[in-house]
Amino acid sequence: MRTFLIYLQMECKRTLKSIPYVLTGAIVLVLLAGAIAFSAGKLLYGDRALGRIKVGVVMPEDDALAGMAMRMVSSLDSVKSLCDFTYVEAAQGRRQLKDGELLALLEIPDGLVEGIMDGSNVPVTVVLPDNAGLEAAVFKELTEAGSSLLKTAQAGIYAADDYLNAYGMTVFIAQAERDLNEVFLRCALARERCFSGEEASAAGDVGVAAYYGISAAVGVLLLLGIPAACIAGPYRPATEEMLLRIGIGRAQRTAARTLSLCLLLLLFFSVPTAVAAYRGLFKAEAAAPLMGILLCLAAAGWIHLHYELCRNETAAILLLFGTTVVMLFMSGGIIPSVFLPKAVQAAGKWMPAAYFADGIRFMITGEANGSAAKLVLLEAAAFFLSSGLRRERD
Repeated sequence: MRTFLIYLQMECKRTLKSIPYVLTGAIVLVLLAGAIAFSAGKLLYGDRALGRIKVGVVMPEDDALAGMAMRMVSSLDSVKSLCDFTYVEAAQGRRQLKDGELLALLEIPDGLVEGIMDGSNVPVTVVLPDNAGLEAAVFKELTEAGSSLLKTAQAGIYAADDYLNAYGMTVFIAQAERDLNEVFLRCALARERCFSGEEASAAGDVGVAAYYGISAAVGVLLLLGIPAACIAGPYRPATEEMLLRIGIGRAQRTAARTLSLCLLLLLFFSVPTAVAAYRGLFKAEAAAPLMGILLCLAAAGWIHLHYELCRNETAAILLLFGTTVVMLFMSGGIIPSVFLPKAVQAAGKWMPAAYFADGIRFMITGEANGSAAKLVLLEAAAFFLSSGLRRERD
């Protein structure tokens, strides 16, 4: 035990001497993480919002029913809240669409309403610009939703007509059509009936600033293993043989190096953590420092595992960088997980980066999320894997 304590003391001294070198790399990492978080926040919650959609309408001559249908569509809440309609000639509309004055062009055919009534369904031509932006994409969704609604209404009316004809109840067709028209128009005119609402927050239960702050903190915490390569890198075989002769085996070396690297991470994160605690950002209160220690210990074990796996500083640095970026992406640290495919979301919950993010989230919100148990299991797995690697050399 005394030998191990002396060895641990030597590792800690070596770690403290390397602080100036690691500090330089840490500054670069903080600047990089800050730039990524700032850019991602601007991308996700930029200043630009969806503007009014200017739509040109080319109407057929002397078609009163088509004009009536167009006025009814333009009065819908879901359309009226987004679209401004302008009646133009075909050539004028194409020119304005090309010049960017219009974001979409509707060309109404002759006999539109009659086609809906008799089932011939003469299509409306929707022209979008080549460089269609967000507004044009939204208008496309509106037209597709309107088309789907019209198909449903027609299918219901045609089915009712066929049923009444088949059973000789033709006298009820007019009444059935009036009733069905009332039902379908009521659905179309009431905006809330056409949309299913689901509240989704990209940042989860914290604000946007805290969300990207957590992501940046996790990235810096793990990537600090790169400038710390001078102390986290593998020993030379001769050094390992010498330590083995004095009774320092693989498990003792893993424990000492993990603890010394944990000390380094604690020193780097003590200042920002103290500032956050002073400003009252941590609701976990007394549990926050303990979670901070556990985060640094688990991160140290995870970093050390990479160096033990590779046994080469360059390879370990590349592996650590690659795994960190991939884990941050899959766990929603770069792009919020609500925007990722379901399969990626499910896998991201089991990424070590998600455990670290949950630990920091616990410090901020104070709400238990099982992060402590996950971090303990992660550190235990990293320790046993690191101490078990290359045991045949011992």
